[in-house]
Amino acid sequence: MRKTIVLIVAAALCAAPALADTLAHWTFETSVPVNAGPHAAELGLNAAASFASGFHASASTQYSNPVGNGSHESFSSNVWAAGDYYQFTTSTLGYESITFGWDQARSSTGPDIFDLEYSLDGTTFTTLVDNYVVLQSGGTGAPGTWSATTYLPIYTFAPVAVPAAAANQPIVYFRLTSQVTASNTAGTNRVDDVIIGGTLIPEPATMTLLALGALGLIRRR
Repeated sequence: MRKTIVLIVAAALCAAPALADTLAHWTFETSVPVNAGPHAAELGLNAAASFASGFHASASTQYSNPVGNGSHESFSSNVWAAGDYYQFTTSTLGYESITFGWDQARSSTGPDIFDLEYSLDGTTFTTLVDNYVVLQSGGTGAPGTWSATTYLPIYTFAPVAVPAAAANQPIVYFRLTSQVTASNTAGTNRVDDVIIGGTLIPEPATMTLLALGALGLIRRR
């Protein structure tokens, strides 16, 4: 009987899954990235304190804002070397089950192999997705071409679950880091619709009410 009660209480606590919230969403429509940044997120609960930026070893890198994946703007840059990256930061205070999703494409000569990494201190990074492939936009062999009017889901990387260590942190860093050097300096890579999400951590009082409700159900049974 005791085991049954424990199972019923556990089921009651899990019966109402939390809905995910958007903590930061970069569309680059108003934070137009004509330089390395930082560029504030336009949407999300923590938008005003969330920033996108770029880093390239070369001083010759140019940042631009060509059309996105079904939108008018994206975050683009050229002169890529291995280790160059786009970085996105936000606070996850009060949130758990953090996720990171994005759209990404390259030119025919842009870098095609990247890692998704995260960090809690901006120095030590952990790889979340190793050596993912970025598809070419436009030109021979490309599966499609980014435009301001048509969204192409093939260029979207589904939200990636981030380890629990990223929950309830004052700042979390995410990087899309090139693992290769572009085949020529004009080669570009661009990102769009970068979204960091999470679910609200239940308050202790809420958990207590759920448990009491479950116990009341048991007594009625």
